[in-house]
Amino acid sequence: MHDIKPTPERLQKGDVTHVYVQEHENLPPVKRYRSSGALYALRRAGTITDAHVAAAELWARDYETGVLGARDPEAGKSGGRADPHTIMLARAAAVRRCEYVRKALGTVGETLLHRMMLDGMSVQAIAEAGSTHKLRVSGAIELVLEQLVEVLDGMPGREWN
Repeated sequence: MHDIKPTPERLQKGDVTHVYVQEHENLPPVKRYRSSGALYALRRAGTITDAHVAAAELWARDYETGVLGARDPEAGKSGGRADPHTIMLARAAAVRRCEYVRKALGTVGETLLHRMMLDGMSVQAIAEAGSTHKLRVSGAIELVLEQLVEVLDGMPGREWN
């Protein structure tokens, strides 16, 4: 997971979020910052919608919780600390949702989401990594996010608010 050191301006702008990741078994979770300049830049430009942003953020939270072992921000919202059983259930559910999305979008779609949401790569950086033009990457992101919205809407057992 790519950790960034956000400036106060970026924090105020709202394109930076944080998550607590369990990096070592015997140590407390470590606060890590995440930003997706590509996602928020495409939203500001009107290329994608709020639904696309919400779907990408939900996927990133599930990936961080299930695959990377981050603390689920929804667990223990009542003010108390979540018990280990609840934490493991939340992680297992997050892993299942990530697998469901990966099977629906494929490895290429998941890789694009990972680069954008977890690695914090810009559209230009993704284009350079794939030796392609940034307009192709923007279109690919738009398509993957449209598919992600549909996949999440059709996912059995998932409630969306």
